[in-house]
Amino acid sequence: MTFWNWRRGPGPSATQGSAAIAAAPELAPIELYTADARIVGWIAPNGQRVTDLLSTRDELRLWRPSPGPLDERHLPVSGPPANGDSGDWESLPTARVILAMPPEWRASRQLRLHKRLRRAALAAGPFSVTGNIHLHPGVEIGPHLLRSTSFMPLTDAYLLHTGEPPFEHVVSVVIVNAAHVSQIVPLVTLA
Repeated sequence: MTFWNWRRGPGPSATQGSAAIAAAPELAPIELYTADARIVGWIAPNGQRVTDLLSTRDELRLWRPSPGPLDERHLPVSGPPANGDSGDWESLPTARVILAMPPEWRASRQLRLHKRLRRAALAAGPFSVTGNIHLHPGVEIGPHLLRSTSFMPLTDAYLLHTGEPPFEHVVSVVIVNAAHVSQIVPLVTLA
């Protein structure tokens, strides 16, 4: 008699309760800005950085996205799925994303990139963004930087919406779509 019957399918315990939640993708909250909406929802990063997800895909899969006015400050109404809920997924073309505020998480050592920090100001669609750009050695801030990357993360950032309604935010990380950047200027830091 063998220990495991290979013909037997998964029992009911694999599709119910905590086993089903463990099998469901781990979701993280995300906040996105397009030219005319603020979208909050959940993504399944599967261990990848959000910058990499945006840069390598034509669309971002969102669980229960909630579009709203640009100046709204509420977080997603619903939490991550319970009991293996797999419905309510929608796609957003990454080309429409101007700014993305990824979930707060610390990347594993293998994913961390050690780069030089330079303060910069940029204009992206109806937003002015000031923050720290993480640069490879030898790379400087300028239009050539925008051609070398599709999405650019900035840390310790200040966002100002210059359109109607005007509003501002201070965020730890913002990812900017380089295709929407019309101006980028290095800033002098006093440190």
